[in-house]
Amino acid sequence: MEQVILVTGASDRVGRAIALQVASQGATVAVHYHHSKEKAQETVRQITTLGGRAKSFQSNIGILEDVQRLQQEITASLGSVTAIVNNAAFTQMKSFFDYKPNEWQQELDVCLNGVIHLAYVFLPQMKEINKGKFITLIGDSARTGDRKLIISAAARSGVISLMKSLAQEIGRYQIQCNTISIGLLDQGDLHFSPDVQKQILKGYPLQRLGTVDDVTGVVAFLLSDAANWITGQVLSVNGGHSMLS
Repeated sequence: MEQVILVTGASDRVGRAIALQVASQGATVAVHYHHSKEKAQETVRQITTLGGRAKSFQSNIGILEDVQRLQQEITASLGSVTAIVNNAAFTQMKSFFDYKPNEWQQELDVCLNGVIHLAYVFLPQMKEINKGKFITLIGDSARTGDRKLIISAAARSGVISLMKSLAQEIGRYQIQCNTISIGLLDQGDLHFSPDVQKQILKGYPLQRLGTVDDVTGVVAFLLSDAANWITGQVLSVNGGHSMLS
């Protein structure tokens, strides 16, 4: 059966790298984006240049009706989705008391409700074929807390519980639900001074920040048959920054 993998937030950065990775393994990729249409089309172009099959789709995963439309469009164009890698996110780095009332809603909608919507809409398709994989990426702040990422950390902490509960609910359909918890990645946009970077690296036993390759390798593993007996887990990809059980 042809693998059709939905990668959300795949227009750039680690999302694009994941889309390219799964395409290199022969999967057809549904490249999701919210606002970045041109960047998503560039992801598709890179995949097709390498001989893969991909198409871009727009959706705000924080809105259930948008996700239902997304599912219909992907199914009509590429076929039923057999796996999801959810990388979509929206975060605001600010102190909790700097928020205005309801300014936190978009973070909750994308980071928590978006995962609920994806599960509610796409997992029934996987139940029909008795197979599937649902992977969602979160920041390590969901497990450790972060005073500048309070809302997104709270939302993603809820995602951990959601994914564990889903794993129990649909495991009998051979659908695996796992979470990847990521530390700080260097994607070429960090502009720390040498002193600040030295201080940050003190918190990483491996003495370096993460790269997109560190993430794509774990995603590839979880999507592979080698991981078919792994579900309901949180895999930390963080250079040892946190070592929570």
